[in-house]
Amino acid sequence: MNKINSWAVSSLLLARVIYAINWFNIAAIFSLIASDFKQDVSLLGLLTTSFLIGIGLFQVPGGILAAIQGSRRTAIYGITIASSAALLCSLSSQIQQMEILRFVVGLGMALFFGSSVTLITKCLGRGKEGFAVALLNSAHSIGGIIGIFGWIILAEIIGWRQSLLLSGVLGLISSMFLIAFLPRQEESNDKEKEEKQHQKQIPNKQKHYQIKKSDIRRVLFDKALFMFGLILLGAQIAWGLSLTFIVFYLEDYVRISPPIAGLIAGLGLMSGVISAPIFGRIYDKTKNTGKLLFVCGLLMSAGVAGIAFTTVTSLGLYIAGVSNVLVGVFSAAVFTIAYASSNITYKKGRMKMMKNEDNSIEATSSFDTLAISWVNGLSLFGAFWVPILFSFVVHQVGYTIAWLVGGILSFLFILPSVGIKKYNVKAGINN
Repeated sequence: MNKINSWAVSSLLLARVIYAINWFNIAAIFSLIASDFKQDVSLLGLLTTSFLIGIGLFQVPGGILAAIQGSRRTAIYGITIASSAALLCSLSSQIQQMEILRFVVGLGMALFFGSSVTLITKCLGRGKEGFAVALLNSAHSIGGIIGIFGWIILAEIIGWRQSLLLSGVLGLISSMFLIAFLPRQEESNDKEKEEKQHQKQIPNKQKHYQIKKSDIRRVLFDKALFMFGLILLGAQIAWGLSLTFIVFYLEDYVRISPPIAGLIAGLGLMSGVISAPIFGRIYDKTKNTGKLLFVCGLLMSAGVAGIAFTTVTSLGLYIAGVSNVLVGVFSAAVFTIAYASSNITYKKGRMKMMKNEDNSIEATSSFDTLAISWVNGLSLFGAFWVPILFSFVVHQVGYTIAWLVGGILSFLFILPSVGIKKYNVKAGINN
């Protein structure tokens, strides 16, 4: 990897860290927000749902925007929008304002994510897709640790509003690094080379790439991508519930101090930092993706259900810690494997189609970002109802049943991985 790519990768990882801080800090400091607005766990469910709708609903528009404007511009737009909205959350005087702003934070993050995957995989090169996605996931976990654990302490020192102001400013700074270090031509190089190669064969081909509905439909109706989206939904349920609710749960129900609650919540993210690169390497070498996804998903779901037994014995805090580590380790594995598999599946399908259509360049790499965004959108938008359901179950029958229901739901969406009998990473073929 040359020096330019090193700076580009570093700027993407920095943006991803700040991205994660602005994702999780609301959950970390929610007890202070709830006290200020005189609300309970239901508000946390609403804020989380608003965010998930925003980040899920705009994945596909983000992918299309990347095809038109390029991944570089789309990533910069996304992180700037998300950071600006996070900053404005600190000025909210009404609950409705914060709900709208969290929706906009999600919108911005939707534009950034798919483009960041495309950009970092290009920077690292072929054969390192799993490791590239793992780096992004590790950066996300590092940001989550800072957001979950660090922001509790920070908010207690300077106030929750000032802490959100700071995270928004940091996000805007990270967007400046993207502007400075992401190569301006990196997303167009492949298209230009393909066009030059085919100019003699297709003399009437227009110079500029045209967006066609058939290309979009090809991505949105790809069965393999839809299946990976469902599997990711299972991971989003497990990972999202544990990181969104466990801090407030431990503070409000188990009655432990905010720093200890943040530390326990951070254990899952800390373990994810380590496990994501490991599973990325395993993925790059494995030939049985389905089995790997199923085992990781089963252990991840067991971790969510295990949180239900926190108050059963005197070892409750240890159970919470171990359960959260299980969620962190194996959700990071599922995310890494599913994202990388989606990326390779679409690329191989596109290459095969190009060969079968008289070497047409109609389906270019511009839609690689849309493929990733579509899979991510299925998982995020598909999970918007889960925080509301969790809050409802808590009010009706308590946290114990709510955590068990969360574990079961997570496992149900992991089951499609059984249908991946064998996946050859090198060839990109499902058998």
